[in-house]
Amino acid sequence: MANEHDHRCDGACGCGHGEHGGHGPGSGSGAPVAAPAPEADAPHMVDIADLASMIEIQTEATVSRTVLKEDGLRTVLFAFDRDQVLTEHTAAMPVMIQVLSGLLRIGAEGREVELAPGGVVYLGTRLPHTVYAVEPSKMVLSMFDNRG
Repeated sequence: MANEHDHRCDGACGCGHGEHGGHGPGSGSGAPVAAPAPEADAPHMVDIADLASMIEIQTEATVSRTVLKEDGLRTVLFAFDRDQVLTEHTAAMPVMIQVLSGLLRIGAEGREVELAPGGVVYLGTRLPHTVYAVEPSKMVLSMFDNRG
């Protein structure tokens, strides 16, 4: 049975649901990986060697963790157990979903796509969408905020 109320997040994932059930290991209790640039406009590079290792799938739960916050971009990892759901919601900015492991079903615009590792879906600002874990899965959510 889908569990839409046990989403554990770090408050920065953009899900609009706030915290659900507290924080567990890998659920956002750690600090973001990237430190702010010394100067706001100074060019810099940030790297993350292995995104998938930074979050763990938890039994009957959805967890999220922000791993990067930079000018105009926020990157959030999600881990879903089988049959976990993010019910229909919107984002205040364009987003891109990429699956790292497992299989997700993304619904928007009256259709659904199954996304396997390496697959990418782009969703425009305020487009209602859902995410359903067909099997235990990990994904990267990139949020593009150019509101400045």
